[in-house]
Amino acid sequence: MRLRLPQRQRPVPEEGLTTFELAASRFNASEAGHTVCGLVRTLGSPKVSVGAAAGTAEEARVTVAWELTWYQWGVCLGEERLPVREIASGREIGELDYAARQWNAAATAEGRVVIAAPGR
Repeated sequence: MRLRLPQRQRPVPEEGLTTFELAASRFNASEAGHTVCGLVRTLGSPKVSVGAAAGTAEEARVTVAWELTWYQWGVCLGEERLPVREIASGREIGELDYAARQWNAAATAEGRVVIAAPGR
């Protein structure tokens, strides 16, 4: 039996997206979604945040965390062709700064990051 990997997500049209929706869209169109998909299958549903990266308005930070591991990716908001890149990883949620623990998104079983509706 062959393991079937999810296909890369096609980016959605970017006009009209909020900054965090744009970051999620670019994240979903990248290889990072495959990584999250595999981790979701192994570890279950994570906590997810999408926020501003410290020190720059041109990059967002996607944090995906479980109780015993977490990962962060930088997503360029300016140049669309720049890749999503892993910027950090660790073992415990407590290692994350306060801003990275603002759980405002979720990850689907396919590894897609979706922004939570306000008030949820």
